[in-house]
Amino acid sequence: MDRERLARLLLEVGALKFGDFVLSSGRRSDYYVDIKEACTRPEVLDALTDALAEVLPEGEVVAGPELGAVPLVSVLSVKTGREMAIVRKRRKGYGREERIVGEVEGRRVVLVDDVATTGGSLLEAAEAVEEEGGEVRDAVVVVDRREGAEEALKERGIRLRSVLTAEDLRGLRSGEGDDRG
Repeated sequence: MDRERLARLLLEVGALKFGDFVLSSGRRSDYYVDIKEACTRPEVLDALTDALAEVLPEGEVVAGPELGAVPLVSVLSVKTGREMAIVRKRRKGYGREERIVGEVEGRRVVLVDDVATTGGSLLEAAEAVEEEGGEVRDAVVVVDRREGAEEALKERGIRLRSVLTAEDLRGLRSGEGDDRG
């Protein structure tokens, strides 16, 4: 699927909104993209994971931080035949007290996430994977907001690839023509 068509699909389903938003990083933005909401629609989840699969580098395991990446890595696992792992925000306080669900030790892991802004959640996920003996060289996201994630990951030796960028989404603003934000 081409970038413009995918961006328009996000706009059509209301997952891309324009206005004044505060992001999880604390930064302000003139647009908000809600990939979690978009993933609740099977046709959009299918399109997003097809696009991610096209840019997915080599690796044995696809892994992502909860909550946003869970539907993405689940479907990517099925579509690509690669095992998956989920990286929790923090270690559980009960049971086996695991931080990662899935096997990463001694394996090359590709991190997957919905949106990258500063790269913080991907860096935390990479640290958790590496603590469990996995190797992270690559990360892929649906949207790179181009606000420092690529540079922060590169400093850790991790290459970031994206399906869409801030420019792809902002380019729709002038042609939006409806009341979605």
